[in-house]
Amino acid sequence: MSKVQRVALLSHPEGPVGLAELPRIRAFCAEHPQVFHYEVEEAAQVGEAMRSIARIRPALLAINGEPGTAKTALEALARFGAVLPPVAVIRDGKVDALRRLVERGG
Repeated sequence: MSKVQRVALLSHPEGPVGLAELPRIRAFCAEHPQVFHYEVEEAAQVGEAMRSIARIRPALLAINGEPGTAKTALEALARFGAVLPPVAVIRDGKVDALRRLVERGG
């Protein structure tokens, strides 16, 4: 069995579909301790989220949000001098997309 790798998930659901999926995302993360989930309500919080995520050095960064959130997150990580992990954007907060990422090990 392969070693479970840490996955960081930044959630910034902006639309009605993403907000509706958020409870399912939370439930999935609660069942998968290797997923470090950080939620923000507004773009101004992304920098602090990335500071916390950089500390855990994830094998994969998953972003649940729009392309603007991904851009802001990557810019913030770069400012911290962090080595960027592979990144996956999960549009509309689909928990099945997150499940596939976690199951393949990051």
